[in-house]
Amino acid sequence: MRKLLVAACLATASLSAAALELQGVKLEDATKLANTELVLNGAGLRTKFGIAKVYVAALYLPQKNANADAIINANTPRRIVLSMLRDVESEKLHDSLMDGLKDNTSESELAALQPKIREMNAIFSSVKEVNKGDVVTLDFLPGKGTQISLKGQLKDVIGGDDFAKAMLKIWLGKNAVSNDLKAGLLGSK
Repeated sequence: MRKLLVAACLATASLSAAALELQGVKLEDATKLANTELVLNGAGLRTKFGIAKVYVAALYLPQKNANADAIINANTPRRIVLSMLRDVESEKLHDSLMDGLKDNTSESELAALQPKIREMNAIFSSVKEVNKGDVVTLDFLPGKGTQISLKGQLKDVIGGDDFAKAMLKIWLGKNAVSNDLKAGLLGSK
């Protein structure tokens, strides 16, 4: 019995010490959001033009899930963390997010989201640049909306589950910004 207990303790210690590291970014195994424990579902690298490393993205969910549609439509808290690997003007980051929205929503959905998109634009306009090492956190809170934090500071909450779903589609939609990044976030890479 004692050997079994020691083996279990060693296994637990090695699991907790095995936090994922990607491109020098250490990712937490778990986090808490809205009184819900979230686990690291997966992570990946966003590149531009196949060579420029832009950010490491990590997806946190209440439990691991490899089904993108189920994650997008879930009625549970979810979090995406973007750890910047280079300096990016906030306008360019915003434009990149807009491209992802346009690629994954219909014209009518995009038109309905315009007031919320203007709110997001105001948030990113208030910060001129995100720098290497900065973190952008997008918390998706059912019934509340999308909580955006930049550089560790809460900027605002954009109301509505529709906006949260549209934002998740940027990375998990049928036309995700990167298929490799999507696979990483879904834990399949």
